[in-house]
Formats: sequence, structure tokens, C-alpha cells
Amino acid sequence: MNSARKFSWKVVCCTLLALLCLAATAFAAKETYVLEKETVYRVAPDGTRQKIENVDVMPAENVGIFWVAVDPENNEEMKGSEGGIYFFDDKDQPLFFLPYEDAATVGNIFFSPDGKQMVMDTGTWVVRDLFLYDFKATEAKATLTGMYDPIWLDPHRFAFTMVESDKEPRPVESDFDGWTSIVVYDTAVAQIVPVIEATETQNYLLTGADLDKGELKVTETSVKQKADWADLDKQEDKEISVPLPAAG
Repeated sequence: MNSARKFSWKVVCCTLLALLCLAATAFAAKETYVLEKETVYRVAPDGTRQKIENVDVMPAENVGIFWVAVDPENNEEMKGSEGGIYFFDDKDQPLFFLPYEDAATVGNIFFSPDGKQMVMDTGTWVVRDLFLYDFKATEAKATLTGMYDPIWLDPHRFAFTMVESDKEPRPVESDFDGWTSIVVYDTAVAQIVPVIEATETQNYLLTGADLDKGELKVTETSVKQKADWADLDKQEDKEISVPLPAAG
């Protein structure tokens, strides 16, 4: 190889090395949040740390994961940050950041028993959006509409109270006049499996589960005729148990 070629090769190598260094610097020069002994710190690109006082560390204890919602729109200490959810393990080690602009609306996050999937409960009203994610994925696999907490039954299925958006409103004097049924969402086949469905005179809310018995705990609210929904005194609540549908 002559001297000219050697010089050209050195120039190319130096240029590539400089670009790699710039890319590494750009990647490193990113604000982040860290967790230390249940205390959250905002860490600037230069390493400067700011303790965040007004923030909750939320546990998903069944899988040893904790999460923190970064809400720059409503938290002065987080102004200028990218909104989203930071996840940590039970030793405060960072696991994942999920960008999400409406972090203030996240009520809770429910992990599957194996920690591979999660349902993020969001909204500002009693009716909630439930987003299903593979953990460490940034795109939701499914969006569902429900009320109250979903309950994971196994690594692939969860039960929840589903709002029946295709039914006509009930004649009630309240903020919520919809119908709700109990269903299971099977993530393996991406399908909703009905468990017990609302009728003109019956409505249902999921309250718990007894997995050893294979049962869901449900509150049934009923009336004698549809018009009676407008009168609270004519509504009757009772607790019932409903068998789980078979998996698959």
C-alpha cells in the first residue's frame, strides 16, 4: 500500500471514530430519572442530580418491579422532561422507559404473573382505557375500555369489567349510564371471551377472583324491569361467583 492510500485509510478511520464518539456522546447526553431507596432523582446530561419531592414510586410487587410516572405538564420539578414511565427492579436498577405524553392519566399498571406483559390503566374518569403491552415494548398490542382493576388469571389471560359501548344508555340519574359485563381477554389469541354479560335488567362489576376455585367474584346489580334503573331504591346488589372459562 503506497503512502497516499495509507493516508486516505487513516483519514477514513479517524472520521469514523469521530462520528462514533459523537454518536456515543449524543446518546449519553440524555436526561434520565433514577431511583434510590424509594427516592426519585432527575439526572441532567452533565450528571447534576435533583431530588424530586412530589412523585410516587408505584409497586408491582408480584413481579418485583417499581414504576415512576414522569409528568412534566403537571409537576413543576419535571418541567422540560419527556413524559413517560420509568421502570426499575427491586434493587433500583433501571429496566425500561416507556414514552407516554399523558403520564398524569396513568392510574396503575398491572403485570402478568411472569412479568412479560402489562396492562396500563389510564383515564380521568370512572371509565378507563386499558392498554396491553409486552413489557419493554413501546406500542400497545390492544386497547380496551373498562372499569376498575383488571385481574391477571395466568401469564396469558386477564379478566376485567368491560363497558358495553354498543348498548343504549340505561335510564339512570348518575354520571355513568352504561352497561358493564365481565370478560376475559386472552392475549395468546387476542380475543375477548365473555364470562357474564349485561342484560336490560342486570349489570355486573368484577370485584375479585379465587383462582384456586376457578371463580371470579362479581357484584350483580339488578332490577325487575328496565325503567327501574332510574330509581336507586328499586336496584338490588348481590355478590355472586362465576366460573372461569377454560383457557384456550
